[in-house]
Amino acid sequence: MRWTAFLLMACATAFATDAKPHRPKPVAAKTATLPVTTSSPVARKEFEHAMVDLEALRRADALNDLRATVKRDPKFAQAQILISDLTHDPDEQVTARACAEQLAPHVTAGERLLIRWLSGVQENNYVVAIAAMNDLLAMYPQDHRTAFLAGRWLVHQRRYAQGVFVLERAVALYPDYPAALNELAYAYAFSGNFEKASALMERYVQLQPDQPNPYDSYGEILRAAGQYDAALDKYRMAIRVDPSFGSEFGVADTYAVMGREAEAREEYAKALMFVTGESDRVEYELQSALTWIRENNHKQVDKSLHEVAKHAHSVGLAKLEAEANRIMAMSAPDYKDAMHHLKAAEHALDEGHPISKSDREEERALVLKVSASRAAHNKSLDSAAKSVAQLESMAAQSRSQVIQLAYHSAMGAVLMEQGKYAEAIPHLQEDTESPESMHMLWLAYKEIGAQEDAKILAAHLAGMNEPTVEQALVVPQFRVLLADQQQQAAK
Repeated sequence: MRWTAFLLMACATAFATDAKPHRPKPVAAKTATLPVTTSSPVARKEFEHAMVDLEALRRADALNDLRATVKRDPKFAQAQILISDLTHDPDEQVTARACAEQLAPHVTAGERLLIRWLSGVQENNYVVAIAAMNDLLAMYPQDHRTAFLAGRWLVHQRRYAQGVFVLERAVALYPDYPAALNELAYAYAFSGNFEKASALMERYVQLQPDQPNPYDSYGEILRAAGQYDAALDKYRMAIRVDPSFGSEFGVADTYAVMGREAEAREEYAKALMFVTGESDRVEYELQSALTWIRENNHKQVDKSLHEVAKHAHSVGLAKLEAEANRIMAMSAPDYKDAMHHLKAAEHALDEGHPISKSDREEERALVLKVSASRAAHNKSLDSAAKSVAQLESMAAQSRSQVIQLAYHSAMGAVLMEQGKYAEAIPHLQEDTESPESMHMLWLAYKEIGAQEDAKILAAHLAGMNEPTVEQALVVPQFRVLLADQQQQAAK
């Protein structure tokens, strides 16, 4: 069976409810790689340089190269859609996407598929997007770069099994392809296979010992595996290789999950010196604010996150403004205070700032998830049910992984509060990367007497080291609980 046929079937299963009948089979292209349509030889060279930067995980450099490319050739559709995909600036994203869509009739069939895929993702049209991605892979089965782009996207979507399959193919086509090795290592690590991830990272470092990202990525994977000191060593190596790469951010994240919050804040402040875009700056400030959650300093949490929300609002970043308010709602001790922040988050999304449909709807789903969870824990089950109903409707209309998981987590939270543990379990099992969902699942297993499942899950939950708000709210306290239980059992 051809590898593309396998992927088509795998993705069709995930999107079966929205499948269109009688879709024509994609035809392999006459060229081995995706064409690049431009009238300017100089723009073509600049585009290739941008792709090399992207493969080296130098996103800002890649964006600058792509911007130079479209200045040289404003009708460069492929460059426009990649700008839209890579930028964190909502205005630039909207403008570049519209330009790419307008230019699509004038480029090759493969490039039109690329535009349809990446535009569909931003417009919350995942069925069309996935179909276009599959057709693109089938059209260029020997193009390792196209496979890398698809595998990278699948990993970012948390579709790790499919990501592994596509990226393994990219590596088979080009065994010493650093970019694919990097993404493949992440896919294995996020699937829990740290042994394979580590072996791939060793190859990646050997191929590019003079580049910072192999060490930076290796550090992130080691942190996820709980090997903090080794992770810090890799991040510091990345800093030595290129002091301007920004690996202080990785050092900061590692200190944060280690519980060394003051040191984490110092490193976040250092990392901010290398940030040029406002969106990245707000994201770093948001990450730094999470350190106060781990220190249980609610007053400072509110103060820091209010500043982040204010900053995001002032530069028109609706998604990040909403996220800051959502995090305040998650960490607020008082239910009414939490609801106030959730309303502020909804207002930020509806205020009219430029934002892609996918970003808006996915952040809205996360806000509804928190609303349902907080209401359920407050025994306000009618309010919780309304939020779940909204999420269920959204999940029926969108194949977004974020929206799907938000619905399952919220449904699980409500069922848990109703004491319907057996019914909650399949919903919570869908969301295996969420510490909050995993904690509820652990409680559900214990309630129904599934002690072995609870034991296995406890080890998984205690080993979660992603520097997220849910990790900060759940995992440190859970580790203390497990340690106390082990001490009691030893007596």
